[in-house]
Amino acid sequence: MKMNRRNFLTMSGIVGAAIALSSFAADPVRAQEKSFRLGYSQFWGTNTFLRTQIAGAQKAMKEWETKGVKVDLIVTNGGDTDTTKQVADVEDLYTQGIDGLLIFPGDSVVLADPIKNIYNANNIPVVVTDIGLGSGDWVSYVVTANEQGGRMAADYMAKNVKPGAKVIVFDHGPAVQCIIDRNRGFEERAKELGLEVLPRKVMKLSLEDGRRTMEDTLTEIPDIAGVFFQNHAPTIGAEATLEAANRLDVKLVNFDTDPTAYRLVKEGKILGTIVQNPFEMGYVGMNSMLTKLTGGTPEKLVQLEPRLMTKDNVAEFADEPQVLDAKAK
Repeated sequence: MKMNRRNFLTMSGIVGAAIALSSFAADPVRAQEKSFRLGYSQFWGTNTFLRTQIAGAQKAMKEWETKGVKVDLIVTNGGDTDTTKQVADVEDLYTQGIDGLLIFPGDSVVLADPIKNIYNANNIPVVVTDIGLGSGDWVSYVVTANEQGGRMAADYMAKNVKPGAKVIVFDHGPAVQCIIDRNRGFEERAKELGLEVLPRKVMKLSLEDGRRTMEDTLTEIPDIAGVFFQNHAPTIGAEATLEAANRLDVKLVNFDTDPTAYRLVKEGKILGTIVQNPFEMGYVGMNSMLTKLTGGTPEKLVQLEPRLMTKDNVAEFADEPQVLDAKAK
C-alpha cells in the first residue's frame, strides 16, 4: 500500500495533523515556492564528522539564501549509535511535512525500509551522504571513494611492515555499504601486495571495544603486524592497548580523525589515516537537494577523493574541521 502523509499520521493517531499535511502536500503552488523545510537525519550526530557535515550544509544554505531560496533545516541525531532511533527520526521528519530528506544512515539495510516505504512512495526527494543505502532510490549520493581509500591504506601499511606480514580488519559495520567498500579495497590490495590477510574481527563502534579487541588479538595472534579500522574511535582505544603492552610495532591505519587521533598520528602512534571531507559532503549534499527542489537535475553519484595523513604530512591537516572539532553554527 502506498503510504501518504494522511495514511501515516492516521495510523499514528494524529488525524487532525494528517488533514493539514495532506492539504499542504497537495497545494499546486508548492513546487514554485522558494522556501523549503528539509530534514537531515544523522546517525551518531554528536560526532565531529557529522557536525562537520552539518556545517557544510549550512554554508550551502547561506549561499542559496542570497539567491532567494530559504531553508528551514531540522537536524536529528539517531541516538548516537541506535538505528531503531534513527528509523523513528526519519518517520517523525516525514510527519513534520519536510520537502526533502538528507540522510547519513547508520545501517544500509535497516534505513532503506523507511526510505522506500515512506519517502520514495510519496516522491519526496532523498539525498544520501557518506554511508550508502542497500536499496531504494535517491536523487544524489555524496560519498568518499571508499574502495580507493581502502587500497591507499593497504599501500601505506605494506610499506611499513615486513613482506608477508599478518594484517587484519577490525570491522564495526558489516552491513554498512561504505565500510564494505573500504574493507574490500584494503583486503584485496593487501593480498595483491603479498600480505597475509586474516579473517576480520567484528566489533562495536567504540573506543572501549577497540581497546578490548586489540587486547584479544595480541593474545590470539601475537605476531600481528597491522590493523585497519574504519573509524578513529576504536583506533584510539587500540593504540592505548598497544602502548600499555609496549607493542607499538603493530601498525594502525584508519579512516577519519579528531583532535586526539590527529595528535597520535603526529606522534607516530597511529601510522596513517584516510581523511575524508565531511564538510564537502554536507555542502554538496545540500546543493544537490536544493538543485532538485528548484527544478534542476543533480548528479546521481558524487565521489570525493580521500587523502592520506601521515606523520610526515600531518601539518597539512591542522586546519581540517575534524581536527579543529568544528561544530555546526
